[in-house]
Amino acid sequence: MALFSILPKPKFDKRRRTIKFDVEHFFKKGGVYMFLSDFCDNLKNIKKEEKEEMKLPLSISYWTDMLFEKAIRIFEWSGDLPFPQKEIEMRLLLYGYCGYVKDTAVGEMVSIGGMSTPTQYWDEFKNFTYAAATANGGTRKIGEDCVIINNTALRNPLYPMIKRYANLLAHTDVSLKMSLVNLRVKNIISTDSQTTADSYRAMFDKFYNGDIDAILDDGLLKKGNGGIDNLALTSSGSLGVMDCIDARNELLRMFFNEIGVRYNRDKKERMIESEVENDEQMLLLNINDMLKQRKKACNEINKIFNRNISVKLSPEFKIIERKEVEDNANN
Repeated sequence: MALFSILPKPKFDKRRRTIKFDVEHFFKKGGVYMFLSDFCDNLKNIKKEEKEEMKLPLSISYWTDMLFEKAIRIFEWSGDLPFPQKEIEMRLLLYGYCGYVKDTAVGEMVSIGGMSTPTQYWDEFKNFTYAAATANGGTRKIGEDCVIINNTALRNPLYPMIKRYANLLAHTDVSLKMSLVNLRVKNIISTDSQTTADSYRAMFDKFYNGDIDAILDDGLLKKGNGGIDNLALTSSGSLGVMDCIDARNELLRMFFNEIGVRYNRDKKERMIESEVENDEQMLLLNINDMLKQRKKACNEINKIFNRNISVKLSPEFKIIERKEVEDNANN
């Protein structure tokens, strides 16, 4: 929704012959300045969305998008590429490879497709068949009027790894939220009375929303026979919160390191020199293959389609020994 579509109607000042918006009234509600609340329907929907967004399915979706968004920017394509570089990277991350072809309808493009007519090697083929919306599609000869761009030497996509870490990170988010709420309620209760259970549930909802209220049901204050029994949680809430945060940071570090991207450790986690060297070698091993495959494809595209396309590691990612990685890929 556009901002001006929800602004109050302008007032015409006859004396000054100007148009005035009552912007201050628009931004101020209930004595508190707000802005984005006007893009939400109402408080009831905010509460509903807040409870849903941290549940496992939505959290998995959030982290999948976040990790995919970061991974798609690892490499930077330049030169006279006739379409956005994301069209290449999306297909490589999702499918492991794609074909660069010149379609009779839309011109040069990349597309997913199937390879056929195997060579003496079962994983190498002579033909590539593709289809896409608005394109005529067809079959092209690999190495003559088609170039296969691989994500890795084995054409492995990155999406399975993204999904795996998205699931793990989503669980840390759910656990983190539970730990934060448990800072306010540190016991689990059991009762044989539905009335007492309903009262406790209402009280818990108030704690969840940060409301402080008096206890009106004396069933919450007595034990047994319609009252409650307390089961204390085994660990303190503050420790659980920090455990969740540390686990999330470690999972992010593991994700980026599997790709080959340096993700800074917490300062308290100091590594000895030999550990640093081993870590750097693993980073070089992981990122080098992906860059090498892309550079190989660039050379073939430039030769077959008379282009001047190049690819390098994106400067926004801190890679161990960037020059060494690119030199290895060139060699």
